[in-house]
Amino acid sequence: MMRNFFSVVAGVLTASLLFGIGGLILLLTQLNKIKGHGEETDVESIASSFTIFSMLIIIIAMIIGAFVTVNISTRKDLAHGLITGGVCCVLFAYITEFDITTDTLVLYLIIMLGAGAGTFIGMRTKKKNQFQS
Repeated sequence: MMRNFFSVVAGVLTASLLFGIGGLILLLTQLNKIKGHGEETDVESIASSFTIFSMLIIIIAMIIGAFVTVNISTRKDLAHGLITGGVCCVLFAYITEFDITTDTLVLYLIIMLGAGAGTFIGMRTKKKNQFQS
């Protein structure tokens, strides 16, 4: 039971760490595109690329986080992977101060879809490894 609990904790921490590192890299690359004082910067293109890449980072972080959860857990892999996504949704809601807009609802959906994809990938590799042993 404790191993399953810590598998969810490890998955959430992995997803959070990857999201933080990816967000920092994304922020630094977007800041590099901003021009100096006398020059105009196309802010709309920077904002749209920031949105697309932040969603991509969320998907990758959640896939890897749920994958880690499934590989550590001992049973009920699907439930633990989706619990990881749910905990990440609650953490994201806390960060956004529980603001319910269409943008945040889309991000919650993306988080849960990424967690589901990572869970299914982890379950397939776990079954494949069990058959090989």
